[in-house]
Amino acid sequence: MPAIPAEIRAYLDDIVGVFTRSLGPDLTGVWLIGSAAQGVYEHGVSDVDVMVISATRHPREEREAVAGRIVHPALECPTVGLECVWYAVPDLVDMSSPVVFQANVNGGQVRAPMIALEPDDQPQWWAVLDLAAARQVGIPLLGPPAAQVIPPIPGPRLRRAIEESHAFHDGPDEGSPNRVLNLARLIVLVEDGEWVSKPVGAQRLAQAEPEFAAALDAALRARAEGHWIDPTLAAGLSRRLADALNASD
Repeated sequence: MPAIPAEIRAYLDDIVGVFTRSLGPDLTGVWLIGSAAQGVYEHGVSDVDVMVISATRHPREEREAVAGRIVHPALECPTVGLECVWYAVPDLVDMSSPVVFQANVNGGQVRAPMIALEPDDQPQWWAVLDLAAARQVGIPLLGPPAAQVIPPIPGPRLRRAIEESHAFHDGPDEGSPNRVLNLARLIVLVEDGEWVSKPVGAQRLAQAEPEFAAALDAALRARAEGHWIDPTLAAGLSRRLADALNASD
C-alpha cells in the first residue's frame, strides 16, 4: 500500500476529524482514492480524492453543515483541489441511477468551491467509476477496507459508466490532457480489469502499443504544465477504447 503523501497528511487528518466529530458512530469509513492512493500523487497537479461512507442517510441541513466545514477555504486545501464524496450505505445497496450521495464537495487552490447535496440530471459515470476504483485501491484513513463496505459493481453498470465517461471526454472535455489519460486507463480497465492511475495507464499503454506514445507523452506534459492539447491527439485512443469495448461484448 503506498504511503500517504506528506504534503496532504495533515489535511486528510483534518477531514477525517470533521466527519468523526460530525457523524460520530454512524461514520463507517473514510478512504483516500485517486492518484494519492496509487503512489503517483503530484503536489500542485493532482487533486486529493476522498470517499466517505456513513451507515445511514442524514437530513439535508446536517449534510450541508458538514460539507461547509470541509470545503475550501473553510478548511484550507493545500493543493489544486479536493474531491470528496460522502455516501450512505443504503445509497450503495440501492445503487440507483444516478447514484445518490449525501454530499459532493470540491474546491481548492485552483478548483472552485462547490457543494452538491444530490445528483443533478447529468450522467453520474464518475460515481460508478470512483466506487469501482475504491474497492481496488482505496486506502483506509478510518474504517475497514473499502471492498468490505462497497458492494461489487455489476458488470453492465460498470460498462455503461465507461461508455458515458468515453462520451464525456470526447465532448466537452475534448481538449483536456485528462481526456487522453483517462482513455488510456479505461483501456486497461476494460481489457485487464485493473484500475490504474492516469500516469500508470499512460505508461502501460505506451509500452504495449508504441504508436500511442507521442500522444500520451504530450498529455502528461500538458497536465503537468497546466494547459490543454490538440483534441486530435486523442482520436486514435478514442477509437482504441471503442474497439476494446466492442471486443468485450
